[in-house]
Amino acid sequence: MDEVDSNFAGLKVAQSLNDTASELKALVESDRSLIESSSSELSGIVDRIYGVDSLSLRELVLGSDDDADDGSGDSDDDESDGNSEATPETVTRIVISLAAGRVMGRWASHVFTHEAPGLPDDLFHPLSRISPVAGQPVAVCTEEEKPVVGNVGVLVDDPDNPHDLVTNIRTMIEQVWGNHADAVEKEVCEVLGVKELRDYFRKPGKGGFWDDHISRYSKSRRKAPIYWLLQSSKKNYANWLYYHRLDKDLLFKALVNYVEPKIRMVESQLAMVRGQLQLTTGNGALTTDSKQRSKETKRLAKELESQEDFLSELRDFEDKLRRVANLNLEPDLNDGVILNIAPLWELVPWKEPKKYWDELLAGKYEWSSIGKQLRERGVVK
Repeated sequence: MDEVDSNFAGLKVAQSLNDTASELKALVESDRSLIESSSSELSGIVDRIYGVDSLSLRELVLGSDDDADDGSGDSDDDESDGNSEATPETVTRIVISLAAGRVMGRWASHVFTHEAPGLPDDLFHPLSRISPVAGQPVAVCTEEEKPVVGNVGVLVDDPDNPHDLVTNIRTMIEQVWGNHADAVEKEVCEVLGVKELRDYFRKPGKGGFWDDHISRYSKSRRKAPIYWLLQSSKKNYANWLYYHRLDKDLLFKALVNYVEPKIRMVESQLAMVRGQLQLTTGNGALTTDSKQRSKETKRLAKELESQEDFLSELRDFEDKLRRVANLNLEPDLNDGVILNIAPLWELVPWKEPKKYWDELLAGKYEWSSIGKQLRERGVVK
């Protein structure tokens, strides 16, 4: 159930998310029962071989169960991933996370079929460091393994763009659930408490995808989200970057392929609205009905104001993104997520990047590639 684990083998889905949760719960309970019975059997074998009573020996060494639990807090809290219970809400968030990962290029096409690999012939063979349902690198992935929109590294929050994250997730849902896709999407929204799927991805705080993603990809003090939300000031536009596709040109690609064309489109729409407004207010107004003309004028004036606000929001987003792009930093994944995302702190709705950016500017993390580059460029004295 934990997609962060290298042994994650996908999720087998049923016709509905509720059915998926029920089947997964049964599977988890069956596995736990098998593990418990196997452990008991192993203990019995060891007891017979060594002529001991392991339960009595444990009590002798550790004391009773009550004594062993002394409240010292030594338990490994890091092992709690928040995904251990197969509730409908947990399963829904897992499904949407996997769908987002699929269109980003993280997962292969069989991520929703749970094709768990069999045991190797050599039981002492090292476990794989990569999930068996992980997507292949860009250069070698097959057509079947490609995500819906290709391994481009950038998706957008923009319904007018073919690389819109939510649109492609809907396509993913249709591919997996077929005729049940609409019912599944409705079920998703009901479980997540949103009117539509886009609301879940736009919400940066608790209960939104970004917050869920940070929680899922965090352990102890290490926070390592791999899908990065770069969001405009009023949350009406965003770019999603895939960490494992980072390169020195990715921010420029986002600007040239997505942000700049969006600004040109909004400018064009703005000019059209201005022209329509002029026709309704000028002496040569096309309509003679004053009441109808007044109503249309108000509508166009409101639309004009909305478009002007949105254009200002987009230009602010562009300016902030371009400032980082112009640093021409070469990403180094060995620096870790938090240092790589730090320069984008103005666009990421998360307080951690700003903290680390300030520390980088203060000369901390001299060992890191980004720290050395900032010093070479004179950003850090």
